[in-house]
Amino acid sequence: TGRINQPQHAEQLIADGAADLCGMTRALICDPEMPNKSNAGKADDVRACIACNQSCIGRAHKGLAISCIQNPRSGRELELPQPAPADEPLSLLVVGGGPAGMKFAVEAAARGHRVSLHEREAQLGGQVLLAQRLPGREEFGGLVTNLERELARSSVEVCRNSALTRTDIERLAPDRVILATGARPFLPDLEMLDTARVSHYDEVLREQARVGNSVLIADWRGDWIGIGLAERLARDGCRVKLVVNGPMVGENLQIYTRNHYVARLYRLGVDMIVHARLFGADDDTVYFQNTLTDEPMVYEQVDNLVLSLGHSAESELERELDEAGVETRAIGDCRLPRTAEEAIYEGLTTAWSI
Repeated sequence: TGRINQPQHAEQLIADGAADLCGMTRALICDPEMPNKSNAGKADDVRACIACNQSCIGRAHKGLAISCIQNPRSGRELELPQPAPADEPLSLLVVGGGPAGMKFAVEAAARGHRVSLHEREAQLGGQVLLAQRLPGREEFGGLVTNLERELARSSVEVCRNSALTRTDIERLAPDRVILATGARPFLPDLEMLDTARVSHYDEVLREQARVGNSVLIADWRGDWIGIGLAERLARDGCRVKLVVNGPMVGENLQIYTRNHYVARLYRLGVDMIVHARLFGADDDTVYFQNTLTDEPMVYEQVDNLVLSLGHSAESELERELDEAGVETRAIGDCRLPRTAEEAIYEGLTTAWSI
């Protein structure tokens, strides 16, 4: 048991004589129909667990009922019974092909609505495509793989490289518009002179930034991004400081996930500093303020300051459509930047409410 997330994997272990019986837990929380799909010869339709631990073990550690970021019905079967077919099939236009938009499209089409999904990039997935580039998060991209399979089996019309404007949407004239346009990196109003060398986390993950040898990561989230960037840059040979605005590195991760990855940072020689609020930067110097004492914290000879400060909702299109009197529903990060768990949950519940 442990990371056996596909029937093919279990079958191979038993065939090789490594085990007489395979047990699965998270895999069946993610897809309770796995045994039935396997028996029916539809193993490729299994929604594979991505080992994120966020909504199963993570919720259990918070004293909440377990669930799954990919399958919000898990643990909510009484609260979220299977929906009835739509009373009146509607023409639904989804703008944005991240987790929220993809999940909405699949669920709405299953109820009989006519759904088209438009994504401005060549690939579906949104922020997940960046998350999977972090060390230890490679499996997270399976979330997109699973949703793409569900889309392929549905009646949803998927349009990639399709950046819709207000004019485009008014011309298409759908019955409803679902906005799932995501979020962009947040940039606070700080004193950062033009001479400061500053990059956003996404520029580093896309390899669009030259970070130099000495890197300081300012982390306001205490999540996977700060830890993952620190490990990635340290493995690339950089001297890394991970400076967090909180009491501990990875504060918002599950405890033994956090401990595992913080241990990796220790082994890589990453300098981890807590209780530090970013104040500004100039030239090769970055300024912080201690959140407990208000004393200044100054770090010099920094080649690049990398910002991991959360996100701002991409809500411009929503404002334009509101001005035009177009009825919209915003889901996922463009409603409020959070995680893939909330995005997929909102995609499902919104699709079931129309």
